[in-house]
Amino acid sequence: MRKLFYLPLEAYVERYTYLMSSVDGWAETWLKKFNVNFERIDGVKVGDRIKVGSVLDGFGRSIFAMSQVEKMLGKIKDGEIKNGDVIYTEDFWHPGIEALFYVRDLIDIDFKIGCFLHAQSIDDSDFTYPMRRWMRDMEVGMSKGYDYIFTCSHILRAIAVEAGYDRDHIFKTGLPYNSERLLEQLKDMEFVEQKKERFVLFSSRFDTEKNPNFFLDLVEACSDIQFKLVKPREHITDDKEVENRLNQVLKKCSNLELVDTSNKIKYYEILSKAEIQFNCAYQDWVSWTLLEAVTFNCKPLYPNWKDFSYELKGYDDHIYEMDNLEDCKKKLYSLLNKKFDSRLKQIAERHNGTWKEYLEVMNFV
Repeated sequence: MRKLFYLPLEAYVERYTYLMSSVDGWAETWLKKFNVNFERIDGVKVGDRIKVGSVLDGFGRSIFAMSQVEKMLGKIKDGEIKNGDVIYTEDFWHPGIEALFYVRDLIDIDFKIGCFLHAQSIDDSDFTYPMRRWMRDMEVGMSKGYDYIFTCSHILRAIAVEAGYDRDHIFKTGLPYNSERLLEQLKDMEFVEQKKERFVLFSSRFDTEKNPNFFLDLVEACSDIQFKLVKPREHITDDKEVENRLNQVLKKCSNLELVDTSNKIKYYEILSKAEIQFNCAYQDWVSWTLLEAVTFNCKPLYPNWKDFSYELKGYDDHIYEMDNLEDCKKKLYSLLNKKFDSRLKQIAERHNGTWKEYLEVMNFV
């Protein structure tokens, strides 16, 4: 029987990986549902918090990923991997992955390698874009080594192809979400969904690529609306100018509050209370925050940017013109006076089906 070797991302308590990539998390639940013969391959985790970088810890990602590769090399050497088996990693940028490409070309075993493409240096708003000088050629080479590259965005797929990624290996699917499992996990953690309160939640990272200054503009322009800003880590941003402005706005405006979301459970508690979840990011593809918002009956307000207009097609009252403060204010006030449209949950449902698409492409179902 063919086997899938699942190489998860490291699970940080302040990130969605805490629930997605954990044992019996979103990914493993789907694998079990479709009766996939799989084995989880964990790496060596060097810390519980992100200290270098903001998406994943720079040292932690590298050590975790390379130790996963080391384990896989041992399994290949010991004959545990057979023809038709698949190694799947949750991130395209998997340090050490080239060792698997290298060994595969030297032995007589036809196994496949797959991954999920989040962004990379091809995205001019991504944190890796300044690294493109040395990273881009490596990415192109890696794209030829991977047999399956899954991504949630047709726009990102087109950008990847234009940059030289191997067209035939990239599949537009969706985000590997699992709203049913998420709610089960939270229930096990004694989470209780809260009653709605009249406030707007900004739940993106407060980094430059998420356009934080536009959010602060909105806070200042709407003094009669309450806003809450998540704080998942000790230093809310590495951008000193943004940090200084945030501190000024917090002193000046009584309608903005910082909320501690250093534990992902705290984030879901505040999200379940929020009436509106706001996004103004330059760097976002579909966005986990959108799927989470509609899961918790929170009305999303997103810019007409990248995938958002596609995901929210038919919901014009939830879309504003990018960087247009007046249009954003108009849509915000209007949305505050409307009930949550339960049809929005279809957005999350679309992405709940993503793992089945992965497995179909990899010929497991």
